[in-house]
Formats: sequence, structure tokens, C-alpha cells
Amino acid sequence: MPRNVTIGDPVHPQLVELIADPNSTTAVAGLRAALVEAGGPLRRVLADGTVELTFVWIGEAESVSLQCGLASHDGRPVEMQRIATSPVWVATVESPADALVSYRFVLDDPFLGAGQLDDDGWQRLMIQAQQQSFADPSNPSRIRPLAVLFGLEAAPEQWESILSLGEPAETSWFRPHQSPRGTEERFELASIALGDTRDVTVYLPPGYSEQTLHHPLVVLLDGPSWITLGEMPRALDAAIAHRAIAAPVVAFVHQAHDSGGLADRVLELSCNPAHARMLLDELLPHLRADYRVDPSPTATVLGGASLGGLAATYTAMEQPGAIGNVLSVSGSYWYGCERDDTPEWLARRLAVEPAGSFRLYQQVGRLEDAPLSLSPGVSHLVANRHFRDVAVAKGHDVIYDELTTAHDLAAFRVAAMRGLGALLPAGVS
Repeated sequence: MPRNVTIGDPVHPQLVELIADPNSTTAVAGLRAALVEAGGPLRRVLADGTVELTFVWIGEAESVSLQCGLASHDGRPVEMQRIATSPVWVATVESPADALVSYRFVLDDPFLGAGQLDDDGWQRLMIQAQQQSFADPSNPSRIRPLAVLFGLEAAPEQWESILSLGEPAETSWFRPHQSPRGTEERFELASIALGDTRDVTVYLPPGYSEQTLHHPLVVLLDGPSWITLGEMPRALDAAIAHRAIAAPVVAFVHQAHDSGGLADRVLELSCNPAHARMLLDELLPHLRADYRVDPSPTATVLGGASLGGLAATYTAMEQPGAIGNVLSVSGSYWYGCERDDTPEWLARRLAVEPAGSFRLYQQVGRLEDAPLSLSPGVSHLVANRHFRDVAVAKGHDVIYDELTTAHDLAAFRVAAMRGLGALLPAGVS
């Protein structure tokens, strides 16, 4: 059972009255008003410049957990503490002043005490937890949850909340704006290499139909994550209008029509030669033939997040010279134990191969310093730093970017836009 908050605990001043009188409806009403004014968790700037954040959930439950990369760097939920007999649950975390994370509250969280899970078990509990998850009602900034991609409906009050302390410039691109809008179209790609069929959604920048320009080409893996959850087309419109990036054609690659979910994604993106052949020999020629894109490797970007970042890097290494730019957001460079019982297989391969020619934008979060459930023993942060060092030593042009972020899509989408700005600055198209 979660521990109750007591008068002796260090707490935000707004909670003092409630701790003294847990049955005070006036104190609860005052707390609600303070949360709305804060737009999320209560905040205090400490003497060293860090920010003390007090996350608050108000409601009856047997237990409430906070899922947030600030509270737990390994992705595990953290049990919140109840203030005596009141309906108020709190969790206090110290944060760097520039953190960007998503968070949610989960009632009676099935992940608590679940132990080590395989892919199927994690997916099953993720869907179950989503049905008991809620956004912060005081925070209007939200993002759709991962469970949406697995067919689960989620009303906005059950999305994830976004906490952005440092406000990177790119975050504004995801808000509603009046910039000219691009268009989207979709086609089916039947792959001989993989023996399956999948959708590919193509973003065409504003004015594409009236132009004769040959645009840079961007291919992003895990397409629905970027479109449905990350709202990437909206950000592309804004970034193009602000001349922050050259106007690209962007192909969002979906999973196969008969995909079974997370386990199939892991298999597909874990340095899979058949998947690389699909991208290099089937998808890229199709896109270059059917769209007005610059066919040169230097105008081509292949990217993804997590395992998608690993797969993008592996694919560029499979056919040197075919892809000039790799966008890796929190790439899963820890991968390897599944292959030969040793972590970081791709870095080991890179170290013994001839120097390559692709440019690499590589981002990882400083809050990713603990192994996740799918990366036993090696954190994303350590593995990314090591891969960077090997890539630099092999002569690759590496743009390395560490942000105060966790392993979540709220951070991934901002990093992806930063990466496109670095790889495709305005004036390229």
C-alpha cells in the first residue's frame, strides 16, 4: 500500500493546510485552483536552479501511480503518496530547469510489481493500463498515448500530459497555427523482401502541385507514431513556413498489414536485413520514381526513434553510399544480446568496417540513463554515447544532441524536427 504524506515530510506550501486538515474542502478547492494556475504540477525553483515539481492527482482510488521519465528513468511507474484521508495523491520530483517529458496518472496500475515482461506481456499490460490512465486535468498540453496505435480508443482526458520547462523552439510548431498546409496521400507497398504488404503515407509540402522543384526525401519508420501521435505534418508545415527546414517530401512507413504488434515491430527493426532490403531496393526506388524528389543520397534522410533509429542506422550501413543522412532519435544501440549474447552489436560492427559516408544526427535524452525493460543492462544514454564515439572515430559527420528528455514521443517529435533542421537546412531544396 502507498505511504501517506505526513506533516514532517518536505512538501509544497500549497499542501500544508491540507496535511493539517485532510477533510478540509476549502483546502482541496484551493489546491485545485493552484494547479490550474500552474498549468500542471506545482513548482518551486530551488537554490541550485533545479525545479521541485509536485505532481498531484485528486480522486478516490486504491492506489495511483505516476508514469513520468523524471520520476523513474527506467520507465517504471512510481507510486504516489496519499494525504491521509483526503482524495489527494502527490509525488515530488526534482527536475532540471529545461526538462521536456510526458506524464500520466494511472489508477490501480497493472505495471506495479509486474516484474520483467516480454514484448507480448508488455503490450497487454500497456493496453490495460491505458484504460485506467488519465491526463493531468490542470494541464491543457497533451499528446495521444501509444495504446491508440493498438486499436484502443482514448478520449482527450485519457491522453498523456506534456511538461515543457525549457520550451525548445520546436515545441511551438506542434501547436495550432495558420501556416500553409501540406497534403497527404497513401499507397500500398508490396514487399518481395519481407513477403508482406504495408501502407506508406506521403507528406507533400505546401505548394507541391504547383512547383517543379525536386525536394529532399525523408523516410521515417514507425509512420503512424509520427502522424497520429506526434502530429508531425503540422510541425512540418510550421517549420517550412518559418524556413527552419528545406521543404521535404516525407514518407511515413507503416508496419505490415498483418503485424501482430510490438513483438513483430521488434523483429522487423532489430537490424533485419530483409527490412533493410525493403527500404533500399523497393521503397526508395518507388518514391524516387513517383515523386519529385532529389534522388541523390545527400538529399535523402532515413530516420526513426528507438528501434527505428537503430534500424535506420543499420540500413545505411548495409548499402554504403545509398543513404546520405541518418536521423536517429534515442536509437536502441544497446541491441545485441538477442543476436550474440553481447550488447551494442551495431557499434561493434561499425568499429571493424571501412569508414562510411553518411551524416548522422543522433539525439538521446539525459533522463535515459537507466536500462528500460526491453534493454536489460545497458541504458540508451550510455549506448548512444558509445555509438557516437565509434562513429566519430570512423570519420562520420555526427551531429550529437543530448536533451533533458526521457524515452517518450513528446521528446521524440521535437528531436526529430531539430534533426531535420540540422540535416536539411532551408536553402537545400
